[in-house]
Amino acid sequence: MKFYKKVSKNEEGFSYIDVMIAIVILLVGVLALASALTANLVRSYETDKRIVAKQLALSTIESIIAARNIKRPGTVEGWDSIGNVGSNIVNGTAQGIFLTGWTPIREDLGWDGVAGTADDACAASGPCTVTNRPANNSEVMTGFERRIEITDVQDSDRPSPPNPITRRRITVKIKFYISNISRQEEVSTLVTNY
Repeated sequence: MKFYKKVSKNEEGFSYIDVMIAIVILLVGVLALASALTANLVRSYETDKRIVAKQLALSTIESIIAARNIKRPGTVEGWDSIGNVGSNIVNGTAQGIFLTGWTPIREDLGWDGVAGTADDACAASGPCTVTNRPANNSEVMTGFERRIEITDVQDSDRPSPPNPITRRRITVKIKFYISNISRQEEVSTLVTNY
């Protein structure tokens, strides 16, 4: 005599619908994981560029502070040169040497050795040429632009001219791009004339 076990409906296995629902749930999880990995890769790439931008901004500020102590007649005139082009009027002549607006960043600082001046921040289409100076043919750092803003800071104990300006605020902004989206790093400091 044989005994047969009657199979109940609960023991028949998964239906096609059950399998499809499980696959959809699994697919949603896999897509979320892929999205998170992609976001992490983009963030990692952005971090690398942000570090480079921060270093460029800091080295630009160091260059500007060093220019305060440089005396090259007709090129860098020390403290009077620390300003944007057209600023720092001394004896009726504008002494500021740092270009305004967004400019390309070259690998070489040019003849004067100061970042952000006419011999290293010219348009990227060709070499930077300044009269009576060697041309700067160095490569442009692609994907980065620099903006230097220098403003006078009036001392509170000497609020009005003719007192000389002894402090200036230097703000250096570096713009870079991640997936065609513009990002910025900004560094600011004060420099004094003593």
